[in-house]
Amino acid sequence: MQASADTTATSSLADALRRYWVALAAVALVTVLHYNTAIHIHAAHGIYRRLYYFPIILAAFRGGRRGGVGAAVLVCLLYIPHAFGFVGFDPANTVEKVLEMILYLAVGLLTGSLTSRIAAARDREAATAADLRTALAEKTAMEAELVRSARLAAVGRLSAGLAHEIRNPLASIRGTAEILADDFAPEHPKGRMLGILKDETGRLNDVLTRFLAFARSEPGEASAFDLAGEARAVADLVRARPDSPPIDVNAGVALPRALANREQVRQVLLNLALNGGAAAGPAGRITIMVDTADGALRCRVCDTGPGFSAEALANFGTPFYSTRDGGTGLGLATSLRLVEDQGGTLAVDTGHTRGACVVMTLPAAPDEEDLP
Repeated sequence: MQASADTTATSSLADALRRYWVALAAVALVTVLHYNTAIHIHAAHGIYRRLYYFPIILAAFRGGRRGGVGAAVLVCLLYIPHAFGFVGFDPANTVEKVLEMILYLAVGLLTGSLTSRIAAARDREAATAADLRTALAEKTAMEAELVRSARLAAVGRLSAGLAHEIRNPLASIRGTAEILADDFAPEHPKGRMLGILKDETGRLNDVLTRFLAFARSEPGEASAFDLAGEARAVADLVRARPDSPPIDVNAGVALPRALANREQVRQVLLNLALNGGAAAGPAGRITIMVDTADGALRCRVCDTGPGFSAEALANFGTPFYSTRDGGTGLGLATSLRLVEDQGGTLAVDTGHTRGACVVMTLPAAPDEEDLP
């Protein structure tokens, strides 16, 4: 305990010397000159008495009221032996010397008080500026979220109308093409044309299916499951695809279980892994890492591709924005909605520099002993 107190005192003394060393040096210099000036040189003693004001004011600027009053008290203590003849002698009359010391204290108190008020006002202004910056950032984020929500709502309304208007005629067209294709061999020109017609209607049907999945996504029933296990299952699915890059799964030890809809989370992971594989190419690599952060489950899907451009970052999760030829941009938009519906987040790790990295967080399931 004593050692700790000594250390604290030493540290406080060192801080005081760093803050007030110029003022202390000035006080010492004036005192030495004052003490060593001959009695008959009245003008020099008057000058030295006035010079004491400079270190008092300087200390007040450095330490506020405490610094100014402290310096004034120190000056008075050093001046008293000389003023009253204990060490040398100041030839001024006693009243003048006493008034001078009272002025030392008054100047130290007044200057220190004004400096403390200025410092407090400056701190309030800095705090207000920080609050304004925070409020502006929150306002900007809310505006961006409102714009994104408006886009998603518009897409949802459009999807509901397109579903009945397009899907049934599209099924009729595909069925008719399949019937007509039975009359021609695959190598026949008309057979090839009908094959193209079937493929294109199938592709349109797939786009429409993703469109509807995005517009009608629902959270689904949440349950506790092993997120690392789902990541390994998705990795096995990706490895089975031709031209897929190597994919690794790294998971922490004794991770809690995630609380979300297992099938929807698997859909999101598969979409992120496929996007990463398309970006990295067969020569690249995909890495899925599962750990915890701030009490939630975190899954990072990273690839060694070119990463996100500034435009792609600004449009992350925006429907119909895609950097791939033929992409609809609905995969990430649907994934973003699904994760947010589960109470989680989906965002780009902008600090990841070697390729792209998308981070998904999900709420952790409570421990079994915490369940009612």
